[in-house]
Amino acid sequence: MESILDNKLNSLPPKSDYSHSKLIGLNDLDKDPQVVYFTEARNTLASDPYRPAFHFSPPQNVMNDPNGLCHWNGYYHLFYQYRPGGHNDVVHWGHAMSSDMVSWNDMPIALYPETEKDCFSGQSLVEDNRVIAIYHGTESGNAIATSTDPLLVTWIKNPHNPVIPIVPVDSTGYPYRVFDPCIWKEGEYYYSLSGTYRNGERSVDCEAVDHIFRSKDLSTWEYLGSMLESGFLTEPGEDGAVPNFLPIGSGKHLFLFFSHKRASQYFIGEYDEATHKFHPEIHGRMNYGPLTVGRLHAPSATIDKSGRIVSIYNVKESIEYRGWSDIMSLPRVLSLSSEGALSIEPVEEINSLRSKQIDISNKDIPANEIVDLKGVSGNQIEINIKLDPGEASECGLYVLQSPDKQERTRISFMRTTNRWSKTDTLQIDASESSKRKDILASPPETGPLFLGPDEPLNLQIYVDRSIVEVFANGKQCLTLRVYPDNEASQGVSIFARGGRASLLSLTKWDMKSIWSELI
Repeated sequence: MESILDNKLNSLPPKSDYSHSKLIGLNDLDKDPQVVYFTEARNTLASDPYRPAFHFSPPQNVMNDPNGLCHWNGYYHLFYQYRPGGHNDVVHWGHAMSSDMVSWNDMPIALYPETEKDCFSGQSLVEDNRVIAIYHGTESGNAIATSTDPLLVTWIKNPHNPVIPIVPVDSTGYPYRVFDPCIWKEGEYYYSLSGTYRNGERSVDCEAVDHIFRSKDLSTWEYLGSMLESGFLTEPGEDGAVPNFLPIGSGKHLFLFFSHKRASQYFIGEYDEATHKFHPEIHGRMNYGPLTVGRLHAPSATIDKSGRIVSIYNVKESIEYRGWSDIMSLPRVLSLSSEGALSIEPVEEINSLRSKQIDISNKDIPANEIVDLKGVSGNQIEINIKLDPGEASECGLYVLQSPDKQERTRISFMRTTNRWSKTDTLQIDASESSKRKDILASPPETGPLFLGPDEPLNLQIYVDRSIVEVFANGKQCLTLRVYPDNEASQGVSIFARGGRASLLSLTKWDMKSIWSELI
């Protein structure tokens, strides 16, 4: 593969040449030289066994944070940090479009660096007649671009960029640092939140803080101070990058963000529009292990046409670069449960990819045994399983299991009660996932999961070649990259430890590919 990539993917894609006044149609894009180039790149990379079949991945080279997720003119638009020429290239905004957030079409690159060094992360705001993108221009400041065309192909940068310039700061971080902004509107004012930190060194001993600005015209912005005064619910060394700030439930706001020390997490709390202060009440994490070892990365979120909060995340690699890097998570719907906790579910649109259904019910799982599920297999599948943990201290599944069981990925629910607390957890363990020697070591991805006294364990498991995503009871979601070396590592088994458990029901579907070159 290396020689092919060197020959075909080592150059920058050609630029698209559209005037700002021209309306672009879907038929025009079929002939766009950049889109054609991306299609050829995908075909070249299709032989990589770790390219996902139903998760978005870049056409080639390096993808990072999702940016500006939005719904406009009948389509969902996903932008993302993109280095089209590889690791040493500057950051652009790549662009993909979808009618359902399931099948994605590559679009021409949306934003190119000009006066800024890179077009780093940011978010978008949809208005009646336009979409506003705000992003961080490195070595410059936060910048604005707008688009009015139906497919968001052409963008006009604000002539006053950077509209929120980088300014000198003292050792504590005042007056403000700016980085990775988001944008929303209240009445006649636009508001922007810029993620940053103060008091210390980033990822060591700093404190998360996010600065809020407002403007009437998008060009002149007034600094209002810190919206989030401190990161008292986070660890020392966690900054508040890539903020997404959205209303959720009745009178609450959801504050998604990312720290360069511990990755994606969130606050739920009260926002005072009079003082422009956010008071977090609940803190939770979307990622629990090391930042970049095959795990969840930065978020982008939007309120879609149905009023749902939909979020999407970048998922990092745990293997050497192979001409492309990183995957986007499945889109997730975030809402408040009746108990006021964050509920996490996959978008229901993903169900359209299901095929070849297999059902199993009422199967006993003896203590300390592994039970192979005959006829249930695949590396491109969805599994919905309902388990009664019974007397077991641990129960779950192995997926991507080789016939000799030398390769397998463990998904498990563990119940641990000591005299101080109850510490039930959900876990994905990749320690046996691959016999390859070049996989970065990765501890299990482990997050809290508390079930009621009679509540069964309900898992929605998505296995897509090199990524495993597990949604549990609407309360938790874990994501991890895995890289089986044996192409026969596709088996599924169930297990229990410390006592008996019961499989109440299991449904498995094959999942269709969203990419023509992988069908």
